[in-house]
Amino acid sequence: MAATAMTGTVALTGICKEQTVKAERIPYGPTIGDRLWMWGHHAMSFASMKGSNEGYNLPYDRRIDMAAACKSMNIPGCFVVRWRNLPTKAELPEYMKQFAETKRIGFSITDSAKESFDEKVRLGLEYADKMPNLTTLIMDDYWSNAAYRQEQDRLLKVKRELAVRGLKLGVVLYADANGVKPEFKEVLELCDEITFWFWNGKNVSGIEEQVGKLRAVVGPEKSVLLGQYMWDFGGKQPMSAERMENQLAQASRLLTSKAISGVIFHCTPLVDMNLDAVNISRRWIQENRALRICDD
Repeated sequence: MAATAMTGTVALTGICKEQTVKAERIPYGPTIGDRLWMWGHHAMSFASMKGSNEGYNLPYDRRIDMAAACKSMNIPGCFVVRWRNLPTKAELPEYMKQFAETKRIGFSITDSAKESFDEKVRLGLEYADKMPNLTTLIMDDYWSNAAYRQEQDRLLKVKRELAVRGLKLGVVLYADANGVKPEFKEVLELCDEITFWFWNGKNVSGIEEQVGKLRAVVGPEKSVLLGQYMWDFGGKQPMSAERMENQLAQASRLLTSKAISGVIFHCTPLVDMNLDAVNISRRWIQENRALRICDD
């Protein structure tokens, strides 16, 4: 499962150059291992769905928490995404302490937590001012939930506030739920990093084609992180071994060709489950983490 060259793909050297953020806090290193993230959800997020209509056939119990999951998977980055209002605002001061040894963290400013967009931005900046390893504010489900979308002037103001701190603005885009549409270009260009996802496991065979479509819209130098689901949330079932292998084979080729900047594994509560997709992901990380895709 080691990364191999992507036949017929032109290398996009821009992702290895200086990023769009000046004085970026923790630039990516040249190896695949330094370009890995986990999508972090609270240990109680699955348990909080018990008895609700929002089920994905997940186990409804407490699972491993974010920083511990990253350490277990040997992944240096974690996006802290407050799904189902967890952790609550009151819990955040204690909760964020777990990331003291995490190399990079991101903090969501659109999510299902109860605060307003402005308050989430304020919280993100507050923690960024305390935590030099907080590198990114991320807009989750931006085009999937109309309530999360913001006026361009508001986003420009946030971008200025981030720039003075060397922080990135990131966004979530689903290839199969949102599509890659020209009308998204204004927001995509404003963001420093795009996280690109495939909600339904049945669609993962088209990852490379869809990354090509995204590149046609955003150009060759925009940082793109490819999301890798280890549970088929769209299909409400475990991600099969075959589909996980397929995802990671494409990720390998896209990394080698520099069509993507890194990979995000979804999500932290799955890490302590003995799933084929999790075990396959662990092996892929072990086999590929030392491979260099950029020069120093």
